[in-house]
Amino acid sequence: MRDGWVETSLGEIAEVIGGGTPSTTIPEYWDGDIVWLTPTEITSQDGKVVVDSIRKITDLGFKNSGAQMLPRDSVILTSRASVGYVALAGQELCTNQGFQSLVPKHSVLAKFLMFWIQQNRFEFESRSAGSTFKEISKSNVKSIKMELPPLPEQRRIVDLISSIDSYLGSLRSALAKSISARKSALESQLDSFNKTSPIFRLEELCATGKSAIVDGPFGANLKREDYLEEGVPVLKIQNIKQDCIVIKKMDFVSENKYQDLRRHSFQKGDIVMTKLGDPLGLSAIVREIDKGLIVADLVRIRPDKIDVEFLCMQLNSAKIQNYINRMQKGSTRPRVNLGMIREMPIAVPSEREINDFVNIFGAWSQQNRILEETIHSTEQLRSSVLSDLLSGKHEIPANYDNIIGAA
Repeated sequence: MRDGWVETSLGEIAEVIGGGTPSTTIPEYWDGDIVWLTPTEITSQDGKVVVDSIRKITDLGFKNSGAQMLPRDSVILTSRASVGYVALAGQELCTNQGFQSLVPKHSVLAKFLMFWIQQNRFEFESRSAGSTFKEISKSNVKSIKMELPPLPEQRRIVDLISSIDSYLGSLRSALAKSISARKSALESQLDSFNKTSPIFRLEELCATGKSAIVDGPFGANLKREDYLEEGVPVLKIQNIKQDCIVIKKMDFVSENKYQDLRRHSFQKGDIVMTKLGDPLGLSAIVREIDKGLIVADLVRIRPDKIDVEFLCMQLNSAKIQNYINRMQKGSTRPRVNLGMIREMPIAVPSEREINDFVNIFGAWSQQNRILEETIHSTEQLRSSVLSDLLSGKHEIPANYDNIIGAA
Protein backbone atom coordinates (compact mmCIF):
# COMPACT_ATOMS: atom_id res chain seq x y z
CA MET A 1 0.00 0.00 0.00
CA ARG A 2 1.35 3.42 -0.98
CA ASP A 3 2.24 6.14 1.50
CA GLY A 4 -0.77 8.15 2.59
CA TRP A 5 -3.23 5.39 1.80
CA VAL A 6 -5.13 3.80 4.70
CA GLU A 7 -6.84 0.46 5.08
CA THR A 8 -10.39 0.98 6.24
CA SER A 9 -13.94 -0.35 5.79
CA LEU A 10 -17.13 1.05 4.34
CA GLY A 11 -18.63 1.23 7.82
CA GLU A 12 -15.77 3.46 8.98
CA ILE A 13 -15.96 5.97 6.13
CA ALA A 14 -19.73 6.14 5.64
CA GLU A 15 -23.00 5.75 7.50
CA VAL A 16 -24.97 2.83 6.02
CA ILE A 17 -28.72 3.47 5.80
CA GLY A 18 -31.51 1.12 4.71
CA GLY A 19 -34.96 1.90 3.34
CA GLY A 20 -38.61 1.04 3.72
CA THR A 21 -41.99 0.98 1.99
CA PRO A 22 -45.23 2.57 3.16
CA SER A 23 -48.37 0.44 3.05
CA THR A 24 -49.58 0.23 -0.55
CA THR A 25 -53.18 -0.11 0.65
CA ILE A 26 -53.33 3.41 2.10
CA PRO A 27 -53.75 5.99 -0.70
CA GLU A 28 -52.75 8.88 1.57
CA TYR A 29 -49.19 7.51 1.66
CA TRP A 30 -48.69 7.82 -2.09
CA ASP A 31 -48.46 10.36 -4.92
CA GLY A 32 -46.70 12.95 -2.77
CA ASP A 33 -43.52 14.98 -3.34
CA ILE A 34 -40.86 12.77 -1.71
CA VAL A 35 -38.60 10.90 -4.14
CA TRP A 36 -38.73 7.18 -3.25
CA LEU A 37 -36.53 4.79 -5.25
CA THR A 38 -36.69 1.08 -6.05
CA PRO A 39 -33.69 -1.05 -7.18
CA THR A 40 -34.81 -1.36 -10.82
CA GLU A 41 -34.58 2.42 -11.15
CA ILE A 42 -30.92 2.31 -10.13
CA THR A 43 -29.85 -0.69 -12.24
CA SER A 44 -30.87 1.34 -15.30
CA GLN A 45 -29.03 4.45 -14.05
CA ASP A 46 -25.86 2.89 -12.66
CA GLY A 47 -23.21 5.55 -12.05
CA LYS A 48 -25.53 8.48 -12.68
CA VAL A 49 -27.01 11.27 -10.57
CA VAL A 50 -30.63 10.57 -9.60
CA VAL A 51 -33.12 13.32 -8.78
CA ASP A 52 -36.50 11.69 -9.47
CA SER A 53 -38.41 8.43 -9.04
CA ILE A 54 -41.26 6.63 -10.77
CA ARG A 55 -43.41 6.74 -7.65
CA LYS A 56 -43.32 9.31 -4.86
CA ILE A 57 -44.60 9.17 -1.32
CA THR A 58 -46.22 11.73 0.96
CA ASP A 59 -44.80 13.04 4.23
CA LEU A 60 -47.37 10.87 6.01
CA GLY A 61 -46.22 7.81 4.04
CA PHE A 62 -42.59 8.58 4.88
CA LYS A 63 -43.36 8.82 8.58
CA ASN A 64 -45.21 5.51 8.48
CA SER A 65 -42.47 3.50 6.77
CA GLY A 66 -38.97 2.30 7.56
CA ALA A 67 -37.53 4.69 5.01
CA GLN A 68 -34.90 7.23 6.06
CA MET A 69 -34.09 10.47 4.31
CA LEU A 70 -30.77 10.44 2.49
CA PRO A 71 -28.96 13.76 2.01
CA ARG A 72 -27.73 14.98 -1.35
CA ASP A 73 -24.51 13.23 -2.51
CA SER A 74 -25.41 10.01 -0.72
CA VAL A 75 -24.26 6.90 -2.58
CA ILE A 76 -27.41 4.90 -3.32
CA LEU A 77 -26.52 1.18 -3.24
CA THR A 78 -28.85 -1.66 -4.25
CA SER A 79 -28.66 -4.55 -1.81
CA ARG A 80 -31.40 -6.93 -3.00
CA ALA A 81 -31.85 -9.01 -6.18
CA SER A 82 -29.56 -6.87 -8.37
CA VAL A 83 -26.81 -6.24 -5.82
CA GLY A 84 -24.08 -3.59 -6.03
CA TYR A 85 -25.57 -1.03 -8.42
CA VAL A 86 -24.96 2.58 -7.43
CA ALA A 87 -25.98 6.15 -8.15
CA LEU A 88 -25.54 9.54 -6.52
CA ALA A 89 -28.45 11.32 -4.86
CA GLY A 90 -28.88 14.67 -6.60
CA GLN A 91 -31.24 15.82 -3.85
CA GLU A 92 -32.76 14.60 -0.61
CA LEU A 93 -34.58 11.34 -1.21
CA CYS A 94 -35.38 7.93 0.26
CA THR A 95 -35.53 4.33 -0.92
CA ASN A 96 -37.38 1.10 -0.34
CA GLN A 97 -35.87 -1.80 1.62
CA GLY A 98 -33.83 -3.04 -1.36
CA PHE A 99 -30.97 -0.66 -0.51
CA GLN A 100 -28.10 -0.19 1.93
CA SER A 101 -27.06 3.32 0.94
CA LEU A 102 -23.96 5.14 2.15
CA VAL A 103 -23.67 8.70 3.48
CA PRO A 104 -19.94 9.52 3.09
CA LYS A 105 -17.99 10.99 5.98
CA HIS A 106 -15.31 13.69 5.65
CA SER A 107 -12.54 11.26 4.60
CA VAL A 108 -14.08 10.15 1.31
CA LEU A 109 -15.58 11.85 -1.73
CA ALA A 110 -19.04 10.61 -2.69
CA LYS A 111 -18.16 10.15 -6.36
CA PHE A 112 -14.93 8.32 -5.49
CA LEU A 113 -16.93 5.96 -3.29
CA MET A 114 -19.41 5.35 -6.10
CA PHE A 115 -16.58 4.56 -8.56
CA TRP A 116 -14.98 2.23 -6.00
CA ILE A 117 -18.22 0.28 -5.55
CA GLN A 118 -18.73 0.03 -9.32
CA GLN A 119 -15.27 -1.46 -9.71
CA ASN A 120 -15.75 -3.86 -6.77
CA ARG A 121 -19.33 -4.96 -7.44
CA PHE A 122 -18.24 -8.60 -7.31
CA GLU A 123 -17.41 -8.13 -3.61
CA PHE A 124 -21.00 -7.17 -2.82
CA GLU A 125 -22.39 -9.97 -4.99
CA SER A 126 -20.14 -12.58 -3.35
CA ARG A 127 -21.35 -11.57 0.13
CA SER A 128 -25.02 -11.83 -0.86
CA ALA A 129 -27.20 -14.70 0.34
CA GLY A 130 -30.77 -15.92 -0.08
CA SER A 131 -32.75 -18.62 -1.87
CA THR A 132 -35.52 -16.58 -3.52
CA PHE A 133 -33.27 -13.61 -4.34
CA LYS A 134 -29.80 -12.54 -3.28
CA GLU A 135 -29.41 -9.86 -0.62
CA ILE A 136 -26.49 -8.32 1.25
CA SER A 137 -27.05 -7.21 4.85
CA LYS A 138 -26.09 -3.87 6.41
CA SER A 139 -23.43 -5.54 8.56
CA ASN A 140 -21.86 -7.16 5.52
CA VAL A 141 -21.78 -3.86 3.65
CA LYS A 142 -20.14 -2.12 6.62
CA SER A 143 -17.49 -4.84 6.95
CA ILE A 144 -16.20 -4.62 3.36
CA LYS A 145 -12.54 -3.53 3.39
CA MET A 146 -10.96 -0.99 1.09
CA GLU A 147 -7.72 0.93 0.64
CA LEU A 148 -8.45 4.65 0.70
CA PRO A 149 -6.12 7.24 -0.87
CA PRO A 150 -5.83 10.80 0.50
CA LEU A 151 -8.49 13.29 -0.60
CA PRO A 152 -6.27 15.08 -3.19
CA GLU A 153 -5.64 11.77 -4.98
CA GLN A 154 -9.32 10.87 -4.74
CA ARG A 155 -10.12 14.13 -6.51
CA ARG A 156 -7.66 13.37 -9.32
CA ILE A 157 -9.11 9.89 -9.80
CA VAL A 158 -12.65 11.26 -9.82
CA ASP A 159 -11.71 13.95 -12.34
CA LEU A 160 -9.99 11.54 -14.71
CA ILE A 161 -12.73 8.88 -14.62
CA SER A 162 -15.42 11.56 -14.92
CA SER A 163 -13.76 12.84 -18.09
CA ILE A 164 -13.89 9.31 -19.55
CA ASP A 165 -17.54 9.05 -18.50
CA SER A 166 -18.26 12.35 -20.21
CA TYR A 167 -16.68 11.05 -23.41
CA LEU A 168 -18.69 7.83 -23.12
CA GLY A 169 -21.85 9.86 -22.65
CA SER A 170 -21.13 11.77 -25.85
CA LEU A 171 -20.52 8.53 -27.76
CA ARG A 172 -23.72 6.93 -26.45
CA SER A 173 -25.71 10.04 -27.30
CA ALA A 174 -24.26 10.11 -30.82
CA LEU A 175 -25.08 6.43 -31.31
CA ALA A 176 -28.65 6.83 -30.05
CA LYS A 177 -29.22 9.79 -32.40
CA SER A 178 -27.71 7.91 -35.34
CA ILE A 179 -29.82 4.81 -34.68
CA SER A 180 -32.96 6.93 -34.39
CA ALA A 181 -32.20 8.90 -37.57
CA ARG A 182 -31.41 5.72 -39.52
CA LYS A 183 -34.61 4.04 -38.36
CA SER A 184 -36.71 7.05 -39.31
CA ALA A 185 -35.14 7.35 -42.78
CA LEU A 186 -35.31 3.59 -43.37
CA GLU A 187 -38.97 3.37 -42.39
CA SER A 188 -39.84 6.31 -44.62
CA GLN A 189 -38.17 4.72 -47.64
CA LEU A 190 -39.69 1.29 -46.97
CA ASP A 191 -43.12 2.88 -46.61
CA SER A 192 -42.63 4.42 -50.04
CA PHE A 193 -41.70 1.02 -51.48
CA ASN A 194 -44.77 -0.56 -49.90
CA LYS A 195 -46.97 1.99 -51.71
CA THR A 196 -45.33 1.83 -55.14
CA SER A 197 -43.77 -1.65 -55.51
CA PRO A 198 -45.21 -5.12 -56.22
CA ILE A 199 -45.97 -7.16 -53.08
CA PHE A 200 -44.97 -10.85 -52.83
CA ARG A 201 -45.50 -13.49 -50.20
CA LEU A 202 -42.23 -14.31 -48.43
CA GLU A 203 -42.19 -17.91 -49.68
CA GLU A 204 -42.47 -16.65 -53.27
CA LEU A 205 -39.04 -15.06 -52.87
CA CYS A 206 -37.46 -18.47 -52.21
CA ALA A 207 -36.80 -20.89 -55.07
CA THR A 208 -37.71 -23.92 -52.97
CA GLY A 209 -40.85 -22.31 -51.55
CA LYS A 210 -42.05 -23.64 -48.21
CA SER A 211 -38.97 -25.82 -47.65
CA ALA A 212 -36.81 -22.69 -47.62
CA ILE A 213 -38.68 -21.41 -44.55
CA VAL A 214 -38.56 -23.89 -41.68
CA ASP A 215 -38.61 -23.76 -37.90
CA GLY A 216 -36.50 -25.66 -35.39
CA PRO A 217 -37.07 -29.22 -34.14
CA PHE A 218 -39.35 -30.07 -31.23
CA GLY A 219 -37.77 -30.84 -27.87
CA ALA A 220 -38.10 -34.57 -28.37
CA ASN A 221 -35.67 -34.32 -31.30
CA LEU A 222 -33.18 -31.96 -29.69
CA LYS A 223 -32.76 -32.59 -25.96
CA ARG A 224 -30.59 -31.04 -23.30
CA GLU A 225 -28.31 -34.07 -23.28
CA ASP A 226 -27.58 -33.57 -27.01
CA TYR A 227 -25.70 -30.34 -26.32
CA LEU A 228 -21.89 -30.35 -26.22
CA GLU A 229 -19.16 -27.84 -25.41
CA GLU A 230 -17.94 -27.90 -29.01
CA GLY A 231 -19.12 -29.17 -32.37
CA VAL A 232 -21.78 -27.82 -34.73
CA PRO A 233 -23.33 -24.59 -33.30
CA VAL A 234 -26.99 -24.27 -32.29
CA LEU A 235 -28.69 -20.89 -32.52
CA LYS A 236 -31.15 -19.93 -29.78
CA ILE A 237 -33.29 -16.85 -29.21
CA GLN A 238 -30.61 -15.25 -27.00
CA ASN A 239 -28.18 -15.39 -29.93
CA ILE A 240 -30.37 -13.20 -32.15
CA LYS A 241 -29.81 -9.46 -32.22
CA GLN A 242 -31.15 -7.16 -34.90
CA ASP A 243 -28.95 -7.45 -37.99
CA CYS A 244 -26.39 -9.75 -36.32
CA ILE A 245 -25.86 -13.06 -34.55
CA VAL A 246 -24.34 -13.05 -31.05
CA ILE A 247 -21.88 -15.94 -30.99
CA LYS A 248 -21.12 -15.86 -27.26
CA LYS A 249 -22.49 -18.55 -24.93
CA MET A 250 -23.50 -20.89 -27.73
CA ASP A 251 -24.39 -24.55 -27.46
CA PHE A 252 -23.16 -27.22 -29.87
CA VAL A 253 -24.17 -30.68 -31.12
CA SER A 254 -22.30 -33.53 -32.74
CA GLU A 255 -21.93 -33.84 -36.50
CA ASN A 256 -24.15 -36.95 -36.41
CA LYS A 257 -26.92 -35.05 -34.62
CA TYR A 258 -26.57 -32.23 -37.12
CA GLN A 259 -26.97 -34.67 -40.01
CA ASP A 260 -30.07 -36.19 -38.38
CA LEU A 261 -31.69 -32.73 -38.11
CA ARG A 262 -30.41 -31.12 -41.31
CA ARG A 263 -33.94 -30.09 -42.24
CA HIS A 264 -33.66 -27.58 -39.40
CA SER A 265 -30.19 -26.34 -40.38
CA PHE A 266 -28.91 -22.92 -41.39
CA GLN A 267 -25.92 -21.82 -43.44
CA LYS A 268 -24.02 -18.58 -43.89
CA GLY A 269 -26.21 -16.04 -45.67
CA ASP A 270 -29.52 -17.33 -44.25
CA ILE A 271 -31.88 -15.15 -42.21
CA VAL A 272 -32.94 -16.34 -38.78
CA MET A 273 -36.13 -14.98 -37.16
CA THR A 274 -37.57 -15.40 -33.66
CA LYS A 275 -41.10 -16.82 -33.73
CA LEU A 276 -41.75 -17.55 -30.05
CA GLY A 277 -41.30 -15.52 -26.85
CA ASP A 278 -39.65 -12.15 -26.49
CA PRO A 279 -38.48 -10.51 -28.68
CA LEU A 280 -40.91 -11.79 -31.31
CA GLY A 281 -40.16 -11.33 -35.01
CA LEU A 282 -36.55 -10.22 -34.63
CA SER A 283 -34.46 -11.09 -37.70
CA ALA A 284 -30.72 -11.36 -38.31
CA ILE A 285 -28.43 -12.54 -41.10
CA VAL A 286 -25.99 -15.36 -40.37
CA ARG A 287 -22.63 -13.81 -41.26
CA GLU A 288 -19.88 -15.49 -39.25
CA ILE A 289 -21.02 -19.11 -38.88
CA ASP A 290 -20.81 -21.57 -41.78
CA LYS A 291 -23.54 -23.97 -40.65
CA GLY A 292 -25.60 -25.07 -37.67
CA LEU A 293 -29.04 -25.86 -36.28
CA ILE A 294 -31.86 -23.67 -35.00
CA VAL A 295 -34.15 -24.46 -32.06
CA ALA A 296 -37.96 -24.49 -32.06
CA ASP A 297 -38.18 -20.79 -31.10
CA LEU A 298 -36.62 -19.76 -34.43
CA VAL A 299 -37.32 -19.82 -38.14
CA ARG A 300 -34.72 -20.12 -40.89
CA ILE A 301 -35.38 -18.20 -44.12
CA ARG A 302 -33.33 -18.91 -47.24
CA PRO A 303 -34.27 -16.40 -49.98
CA ASP A 304 -32.71 -16.39 -53.45
CA LYS A 305 -35.00 -14.09 -55.42
CA ILE A 306 -34.32 -10.95 -53.41
CA ASP A 307 -31.25 -9.34 -51.84
CA VAL A 308 -30.86 -10.85 -48.36
CA GLU A 309 -29.73 -7.55 -46.79
CA PHE A 310 -32.78 -5.74 -48.15
CA LEU A 311 -35.10 -8.52 -47.01
CA CYS A 312 -33.68 -8.56 -43.49
CA MET A 313 -34.19 -4.80 -43.18
CA GLN A 314 -37.80 -5.25 -44.30
CA LEU A 315 -38.37 -8.08 -41.82
CA ASN A 316 -37.23 -5.79 -39.00
CA SER A 317 -39.38 -2.90 -40.25
CA ALA A 318 -42.44 -1.43 -38.53
CA LYS A 319 -44.76 -2.86 -41.21
CA ILE A 320 -43.66 -6.44 -40.65
CA GLN A 321 -43.59 -5.99 -36.87
CA ASN A 322 -47.20 -4.76 -37.07
CA TYR A 323 -48.06 -7.79 -39.19
CA ILE A 324 -46.53 -10.09 -36.58
CA ASN A 325 -48.35 -8.32 -33.75
CA ARG A 326 -51.67 -8.79 -35.54
CA MET A 327 -51.00 -12.46 -36.26
CA GLN A 328 -49.40 -13.51 -32.97
CA LYS A 329 -51.13 -16.00 -30.69
CA GLY A 330 -50.74 -16.82 -27.01
CA SER A 331 -50.44 -14.58 -23.97
CA THR A 332 -47.85 -16.26 -21.74
CA ARG A 333 -45.36 -16.77 -24.57
CA PRO A 334 -46.52 -14.99 -27.72
CA ARG A 335 -45.82 -16.84 -30.95
CA VAL A 336 -46.40 -16.56 -34.68
CA ASN A 337 -47.13 -19.64 -36.79
CA LEU A 338 -44.79 -20.79 -39.53
CA GLY A 339 -47.57 -20.50 -42.12
CA MET A 340 -48.08 -16.83 -41.21
CA ILE A 341 -44.37 -16.16 -41.69
CA ARG A 342 -44.47 -17.76 -45.14
CA GLU A 343 -47.38 -15.46 -46.03
CA MET A 344 -45.65 -12.25 -44.95
CA PRO A 345 -46.14 -9.42 -47.50
CA ILE A 346 -42.80 -8.21 -48.85
CA ALA A 347 -42.42 -5.21 -51.17
CA VAL A 348 -40.00 -5.80 -54.06
CA PRO A 349 -38.88 -2.59 -55.82
CA SER A 350 -36.54 -2.54 -58.82
CA GLU A 351 -33.04 -3.98 -58.62
CA ARG A 352 -31.52 -0.50 -58.84
CA GLU A 353 -33.70 0.77 -56.00
CA ILE A 354 -32.76 -2.22 -53.85
CA ASN A 355 -29.04 -1.77 -54.53
CA ASP A 356 -29.17 1.96 -53.67
CA PHE A 357 -31.15 1.24 -50.51
CA VAL A 358 -28.77 -1.49 -49.31
CA ASN A 359 -25.67 0.60 -50.04
CA ILE A 360 -26.94 3.61 -48.10
CA PHE A 361 -28.43 1.86 -45.09
CA GLY A 362 -25.79 -0.86 -44.99
CA ALA A 363 -23.05 1.76 -44.74
CA TRP A 364 -25.06 3.55 -42.05
CA SER A 365 -25.32 0.31 -40.06
CA GLN A 366 -21.58 -0.24 -40.39
CA GLN A 367 -20.88 3.23 -39.00
CA ASN A 368 -23.16 2.48 -36.04
CA ARG A 369 -21.35 -0.80 -35.42
CA ILE A 370 -18.01 1.03 -35.41
CA LEU A 371 -19.46 3.47 -32.87
CA GLU A 372 -20.66 0.55 -30.73
CA GLU A 373 -17.18 -0.99 -30.83
CA THR A 374 -15.64 2.35 -29.82
CA ILE A 375 -18.01 2.54 -26.85
CA HIS A 376 -17.16 -1.01 -25.83
CA SER A 377 -13.40 -0.46 -26.06
CA THR A 378 -13.69 2.81 -24.11
CA GLU A 379 -15.70 1.03 -21.39
CA GLN A 380 -12.95 -1.57 -21.14
CA LEU A 381 -10.31 1.18 -20.95
CA ARG A 382 -12.26 2.92 -18.18
CA SER A 383 -12.45 -0.28 -16.16
CA SER A 384 -8.75 -0.99 -16.62
CA VAL A 385 -7.67 2.55 -15.71
CA LEU A 386 -9.97 2.67 -12.67
CA SER A 387 -8.74 -0.72 -11.47
CA ASP A 388 -5.11 0.39 -11.66
CA LEU A 389 -5.80 3.71 -9.93
CA LEU A 390 -7.81 2.13 -7.10
CA SER A 391 -5.15 -0.50 -6.51
CA GLY A 392 -2.39 2.10 -6.30
CA LYS A 393 -0.49 0.59 -9.23
CA HIS A 394 -0.48 3.96 -10.97
CA GLU A 395 -0.44 7.43 -9.49
CA ILE A 396 -1.75 10.64 -10.99
CA PRO A 397 0.98 13.21 -10.26
CA ALA A 398 0.16 16.20 -8.06
CA ASN A 399 0.96 18.64 -10.89
CA TYR A 400 -2.18 17.28 -12.60
CA ASP A 401 -4.08 19.64 -10.27
CA ASN A 402 -2.23 22.63 -11.73
CA ILE A 403 -2.98 21.53 -15.29
CA ILE A 404 -6.68 21.16 -14.53
CA GLY A 405 -6.70 24.49 -12.69
CA ALA A 406 -5.12 26.24 -15.64
CA ALA A 407 -7.62 24.67 -18.03
